[in-house]
Amino acid sequence: MQVGNKSLIRRLVEEALASRADEVLVVIGSQAGEMRKELEGLTTKIVDNKGWEEGLSSSVKAGLEAVSEQSRGALFMLCDQPYVTYDLLNQLIERFESTQASVVACEYAETVGIPALFSESLFFELKKLAGDAGAKSVIVARMEKTETIPFPRGIVDIDTTDDLDALPRA
Repeated sequence: MQVGNKSLIRRLVEEALASRADEVLVVIGSQAGEMRKELEGLTTKIVDNKGWEEGLSSSVKAGLEAVSEQSRGALFMLCDQPYVTYDLLNQLIERFESTQASVVACEYAETVGIPALFSESLFFELKKLAGDAGAKSVIVARMEKTETIPFPRGIVDIDTTDDLDALPRA
């Protein structure tokens, strides 16, 4: 889907690349060929999720399998949240580095969720997710060791062309 003159996935990957993240991995599945074209020229590692039909958990697992062994954490984001910026991602990274939190998650609409940065101590638990379960269940189970960053616009996600049409134009 296009937001302005760029696809949403390209714009969000560019935001991730502009952040302080050491490495940016992009997990692709059902529309892999189209996604590869959208990401041409970007210095990112593309991870093919061959089990994408199994649900969201398969993307989490594929991404974690590709994370560097030296990594102290992994920051997850989705390609459907148009208001994610490199500044927000940097805030998550900075809070993670300055605390002993197992998770640093975004807070919006009276809940917590993605984007979120998970300590490597939770990788095993994340790899046990199944079906269409995402990482939110791991965040909720660890609330006592979770730091949050306010992200009111995190509630907005683009799943349909109607969602895209409803976005305010800047």
